[in-house]
Amino acid sequence: MKKRGFADVAVVDLIALRTALETGSLASPITQATLAARGLGHLAATVLPYGSLGAPALAAVVEVVLAERDHQRSPEIDLVWTGEDPAASFARHTRILLPELFAAARQHVLIAGYSFDRPEQMFAPLHSVMVEHGVTATFFVDVGQLELRLRDTARRKKLVWSTLTLPLRHASSTEDRGRAIVDLFRRMMWPFGDPFPKVYFDPRTAAKRPLTSLHAKCVVVDHRVALVTSANFTDRGQTRNIEAGVKIDDPAFARALERQWANLVEAGVVIE
Repeated sequence: MKKRGFADVAVVDLIALRTALETGSLASPITQATLAARGLGHLAATVLPYGSLGAPALAAVVEVVLAERDHQRSPEIDLVWTGEDPAASFARHTRILLPELFAAARQHVLIAGYSFDRPEQMFAPLHSVMVEHGVTATFFVDVGQLELRLRDTARRKKLVWSTLTLPLRHASSTEDRGRAIVDLFRRMMWPFGDPFPKVYFDPRTAAKRPLTSLHAKCVVVDHRVALVTSANFTDRGQTRNIEAGVKIDDPAFARALERQWANLVEAGVVIE
């Protein structure tokens, strides 16, 4: 019979084997007994021919096998919907899915959006994982729309807009103006304090009468799961409008989407 290596080993067993090797609970020399002691005795016929590699090299082999399995896995695609949904539907609702995505993050969250409001509700789950799990976050924002939302926030909180925007009067460029508005975003629309997300903007959207918009709305979580949607990060966009989107669980797509934003950063099209 042709040897199939790790081809027939279940993913859950591969993960358990990798964990045992990486943590040192399974070390060289690897034997039937040491595998059995870790609950992996049923893998002996597969693992022992590679035992001479040593634990670190074998862990690397298992990592490659897992990466290849992940690459070959078919993308999982879900319809995401905001608004009226009067009949039987397979759609996920935006206002339910978004906090779930944030709460599940353990590495990094990328958010690109045109309009934001009431972040104390929208981004509380994100800030929680930033604090509890060291998750980092990167925002890409439209400065013109952000300024309008900040004005709304100031009115709602009975703040004097002219006093808040003193730095804008001294801005000598769209870059300076954009940074002043992003600073207001941190102070007025990120009520949680540290840690803060890293924020990028297109300086063209910071002009007093912008002819360009950063109109994309998407989320990427842990370089794996992406949400691309027509819905803004607002109460209307999440709960009342009719909006359509797609959640794609596929590392290749997620990294391609992240790469698009990274290209803008590296080319200087958007600035921090």
